[in-house]
Amino acid sequence: MSENEKKPRASRRPAYLSGPAGSVKTSQETAAPRVEKPQEAAKQPEAAQEDRELYRWKTWLLPRRPALSAVVVIVLVLCLGLAYWAFPQPLFMVVIGLILINRLAPYLFPVTWIFTEETAGYKTLLAKDVRKWGQIFTYYEYPDGVLLSNDLRTVRGRLREGLFVYYEPGGANKERVLEVVKAKLKPPKEAMAPKDAQEFKGGVGSALRRIRRVRGKE
Repeated sequence: MSENEKKPRASRRPAYLSGPAGSVKTSQETAAPRVEKPQEAAKQPEAAQEDRELYRWKTWLLPRRPALSAVVVIVLVLCLGLAYWAFPQPLFMVVIGLILINRLAPYLFPVTWIFTEETAGYKTLLAKDVRKWGQIFTYYEYPDGVLLSNDLRTVRGRLREGLFVYYEPGGANKERVLEVVKAKLKPPKEAMAPKDAQEFKGGVGSALRRIRRVRGKE
């Protein structure tokens, strides 16, 4: 057999590169299918759906009392006119107008109220207020709505504003609104009555009681 007909000698790899044939290809093939992003993306909508909507309705306070509404609109226009007379700057007028409209938006524009498993609140033009049920202490019933109140026994609770939820005209959905509120919050008497006199930990009185207990142990 001639030298040209001899089979080419297979090149040997270094020992540290030796391994079963096709090992690199196998590792690449096994790494590619382990993409679980579609499964993770499928789980995200399920987590977003956990906060299920319980009840939704709309109210509009402006048409309920026409005389008062006319006074509110006139006062708003006068305030904007006075601001323009004092500072005739377009940017200043826009800022003042947005501030006034934001504060009066729940009265001037239609409001959409939304109760979910986790939150209660409303949204309207240029304004929105959504609070978690866990941040609300109790509720107080009124003829035209229900007040979702903070803990008024503490200074912080008295400084923060509650959320007044209006019923539909004539209280058409009063029972439905109270059904959700009572399922999420305790009535005032039950919320205000601690099981133990030492259970309430807010306010100056509670701090004084803790100081007395510490001094008594010493």
